[in-house]
Amino acid sequence: MLLAALAPSWLALSWLVSKAKWFWTHNPELQFGWVMLLLCGYLLWEAWEIRPQPVWRLDSSVVLSCVAGCALLAITQLYQAAYGLTAASMSGLAMGALLVIAGNLATVFGWNGARHFAFAFAFILFSLPIPSFIYSPIVLGLQKIVAVINVELLNLAGIAAMQTGSLIRLPTGTVGIDEACSGIRSMQSTIMATLFIGYLTLKSLSLRVMLFGLGIGLAIFGNLIRSLFLSFVANAQGVQSIERFHDAAGWSILLFTAAGVALLAFLLARVEKRSHSKMYVHPGLGNCSADQR
Repeated sequence: MLLAALAPSWLALSWLVSKAKWFWTHNPELQFGWVMLLLCGYLLWEAWEIRPQPVWRLDSSVVLSCVAGCALLAITQLYQAAYGLTAASMSGLAMGALLVIAGNLATVFGWNGARHFAFAFAFILFSLPIPSFIYSPIVLGLQKIVAVINVELLNLAGIAAMQTGSLIRLPTGTVGIDEACSGIRSMQSTIMATLFIGYLTLKSLSLRVMLFGLGIGLAIFGNLIRSLFLSFVANAQGVQSIERFHDAAGWSILLFTAAGVALLAFLLARVEKRSHSKMYVHPGLGNCSADQR
């Protein structure tokens, strides 16, 4: 009965997935979307196990959410028919689908219930392409930062290096910090991992935010190490030698970041557990201490 009542949510989510799968298949940076779909299903199952009681209500806010969502889906679909599937249109579809889902959940469980399922449904957003007006400045900024830091470290190591935009000029040639080397790929996967692991293992919002920030920092640091290693290789063996190490270095840093996030989550979970145990005072022990005094 409840699953049938949530049919609009399943339909909206399926529609979003049917559009997103093109990016998951053709964009190397978003191929983790298939994993995200499985994780999203797991989060929904976890939330369903402790779901709130149905309230079956229909008010103006619910109707507004559903109508706005359907309108946005229709407008975005017309845009896609005219201009094709783009990152910006995917954002429109995502917002429309989430508005429909929120209205449907609020009808069945109330707005508190909608908030209960919010993370499980919204988690799939992190597997969607970022619109270019957001994506491009981030990538360009990361490319320049990586190039600047690498040049400084290379000069400290005694290697003559000069930075021009996102290029590193070495005595043996020029190394370019391309889109992949900017760290955007590892950053996207790290965001996914920190949010998922933090949601499952940490109860404190502040610790989840801390894990998120530390994970992003770890991804940026790992990518700096990768680009610095490739610059040393280019200086020692020539720019053409980078191709032999590029992919291996990328996968190594990805594994390093994943292991680092897992370790950070484990340590923060222990800190949280220890702080909770210190705050808890057994009533029997308190009475015993009072009797002794």
